[in-house]
Amino acid sequence: MDKSATRGIVCFVEAQLKDHDPASYDELKARLARNPGDPLLLHGLAKAAFTQGRFDQAVGYAGLAVRTDPRAEFHVTLGLALLRLGHVEAALGALRVAVLTDPSNPSAQLALSEACEAAGLLVDAEAALRMALDQRPLEAGYPLVLSQFLTRHGHPAEALAMARRATRLAATDDVITRQHEATVLGAAGDHVAAEILFAELCSLHPTDPAVWANHGAILFELGRLDDACIALEKASALGSPTAETLTNLGLVHMAFGHLAEAEKDFSKAIALKPGDLRILLNQGTLLNDLGRREEAADLFRQIMRNAAGTVDAARARFNLATVELAEGRFVEGWWDFEARRLLLQPLPRPDLPDWDGGPSEKPILLCGEQGLGDYIQFLRFVPMAVERAPVHLLVPDGLMGLVEQSLTLPVWQHVQERGRLKLVTSASDKTVVAKASLLSLPHLLDEGRPPETVPYLCAAQPRVSQDRQPPRIGLCWSGNPGYRFDRRRSIALDLLEPILKTDGVQWVSLNRGTAPSGFERLPEHGDMAVTAAAVSSLDLVISVDTAVAHLAGAMGVPLWLLNRSGGDWRWAEGNWDRQGRHLWYPQVRLFAQETADRPDIAWRKPVARVAEALRIFVARKS
Repeated sequence: MDKSATRGIVCFVEAQLKDHDPASYDELKARLARNPGDPLLLHGLAKAAFTQGRFDQAVGYAGLAVRTDPRAEFHVTLGLALLRLGHVEAALGALRVAVLTDPSNPSAQLALSEACEAAGLLVDAEAALRMALDQRPLEAGYPLVLSQFLTRHGHPAEALAMARRATRLAATDDVITRQHEATVLGAAGDHVAAEILFAELCSLHPTDPAVWANHGAILFELGRLDDACIALEKASALGSPTAETLTNLGLVHMAFGHLAEAEKDFSKAIALKPGDLRILLNQGTLLNDLGRREEAADLFRQIMRNAAGTVDAARARFNLATVELAEGRFVEGWWDFEARRLLLQPLPRPDLPDWDGGPSEKPILLCGEQGLGDYIQFLRFVPMAVERAPVHLLVPDGLMGLVEQSLTLPVWQHVQERGRLKLVTSASDKTVVAKASLLSLPHLLDEGRPPETVPYLCAAQPRVSQDRQPPRIGLCWSGNPGYRFDRRRSIALDLLEPILKTDGVQWVSLNRGTAPSGFERLPEHGDMAVTAAAVSSLDLVISVDTAVAHLAGAMGVPLWLLNRSGGDWRWAEGNWDRQGRHLWYPQVRLFAQETADRPDIAWRKPVARVAEALRIFVARKS
């Protein structure tokens, strides 16, 4: 096999069997009638039957062929046909005979590997693949097939080495090897290297919709949404889009906030692949964002029933938790919220058991999981955990100063008096006996509604003064741009013009870096304690849904939240009491998008409401 023949290896040697004109089947039967028992004709009929998917006939003809001529090629055809019929043990027998008959036949080794893998004999399967590679070390298809096997069975480093070997051996315009190498790189988390390969493929094969679709998918992983959208739309224009392409395009449209377009994408994808769990999961997430929670919950429960015990079921259960928590059904919501632990990176100290929330005289390790906002929000549960066990709280570097200085607040007083809380920056302490996530505390402590603990964070030396003119207003208009859906929560400064035109305000930027003219800026470098000092000097914080909003909320500073349509569960109606007070941060006032329009349209009304409310606020301060 030369470099351009990589495709002949795909799906092992099946492609070789299908290298026949289906129309020759009748002709071969006629010739066999004139030459009954001819093993070559019998084998030709077996291969033709295999090509047409008539695997039972392929078994019959190949079985007759090997009776008179037991050559390896005939046993390979017999073994693969048996395998397609699900007769794994019989297939193994035929293919082992093929290898014994002709040990130097790489096709026999490949076919035997496929049967061994189907039987769960993974060591034997890999050995057969490596034997085939030894026999054809200069042909790209063999390291490619081995790399595919290693990828399927969780050996990413070896898989990547074999994928790179296949690419080096393949023709310079070969698609399959480069596409596989890029896919392995992406699965290993090296999205930058994967994107470079996919970009090269797009240059080599500009009319191939598959390479554009794959390039779009990796661009989405990199957060390059505009480029991803262009690539996926090009893939759709070059040929009938696949369900995968439409799903990825729907995810891009969701990230843009173009929810109507996303709904169309997912509907088309489901029409192509009805019942596909990944597509249904994404559609359920979209329905939840559109406020159609009952439909979303039904989809999530359907997936949990149909895919019990799988990662997809865990994702569905976690998504169901966000519906339950949004509706204020905290007991079942916290239970289902635990499904996230199956989806995230393990907590530090895998040697420690998970804490069950029970009493302990020995210390437990409490850790964060994701962003600083989540850490701040769930920090309120630590005093309750301390009632059950001494706690070593693993604090991120950016929060350590803030948490340390906040322990003077009344909510922490009893904790401090008992000496059962220790702040740590490393999980290496050998005295701890169990671990838990801060986000698991409501479930472990059997908490329903969040406790009323605000304020539980503060600045070291609050700088608030009375009767100050003009009022100082902090503004945070954007979050971490690396967050996949940041475009939906952040607001372009030009859209905030109605707010910024308010007279009689001293604006303070709560975003690091550049700020509009006339804004007082945060120090370029500094942790959350520095931000807290700035927040403590403010009459009001206006923020999108970021860690800054949680910080202001936890400090008890007046907060106006600009929230996207279908925003996070913690701002939804189930998290407010009957008096309209937020359960997590009672002083927050919500200004949410009213429709699921594109962001430049959807932000107009809440921004206008904030501008009007701010004029009244400033007038009262004056």
